[in-house]
Amino acid sequence: MNLSQSKNKNGLIILGLIFLFIFDFFLWSFIFQTPKFVEADFLDVGQGDATLFKFPMSGQILIDSGDGIKIKNALANIEGFFDRQIDVWILTHANLDHYGGFLRLVETNPPRLFIYNGFDSDSQSFKELKRKLEESHIPILILKAGDKIKIGENQFFILWPKNDFESKDLNDSGLIFKFQNFYGKMLMLADVSKKITNNLSDLKADILKVGHHGSKTATDEQILNLIQPKIALIGVGLNNRFSHPHQEVIDLLTKIGSQIFRTDLAGTIKIIFDNQLEIFPLNH
Repeated sequence: MNLSQSKNKNGLIILGLIFLFIFDFFLWSFIFQTPKFVEADFLDVGQGDATLFKFPMSGQILIDSGDGIKIKNALANIEGFFDRQIDVWILTHANLDHYGGFLRLVETNPPRLFIYNGFDSDSQSFKELKRKLEESHIPILILKAGDKIKIGENQFFILWPKNDFESKDLNDSGLIFKFQNFYGKMLMLADVSKKITNNLSDLKADILKVGHHGSKTATDEQILNLIQPKIALIGVGLNNRFSHPHQEVIDLLTKIGSQIFRTDLAGTIKIIFDNQLEIFPLNH
């Protein structure tokens, strides 16, 4: 073997080692980024709601997406290199502060499935979202009370709306979810008013996504006695024009001993469904 052949062989060995190092790096990055337990990130999207559920080796579900202004930054703060694909989008109801972010994501990060309650808004922006989903051939699924989503031992139970429910109030048509696994239960009340929630059953949960951003129209003492939440999450914009959350709701949550987390004060909040049911601000 001459000197030139030896140099070429050494070069190939070095390139091979570099390739193996890069492959190994990305492989272990993927492994470490995959959560060991179910995680839920209650995202800071301003005056709106957005929650990202991550399931070990089983994909991700984004429930609502805020009005669109902050969703990409909120996701960028929590997503790793391999976490760009969100498999399922769920829209609780067709108000802009819940679906606006989907409009920002549909062309660059489309889902494999879109779920909502079947109640459409007359707004041009919602019609645009539906059009883009259909043009991208993304399946659209309507869920009602009694339906459920099962991912391994994890389940989302749909508690509302009922099949025969009719209303022009988009808030009261919102999907109410109860997430449940071995480690805990989380109830998500969308923006549904208390006249609806007070007539539902099986509401008890460890974690409550407080209804309608902490509005007094969605929460009263009767509801909280039914739920008995240890932890209360409020998705709300700082100094918003609605004065959310209302002080009456904060007082009621304090009275029953709930630990309150607000996105306007704490930013994005992470929940880990493990033996200790961990919850903390992402930037704690």
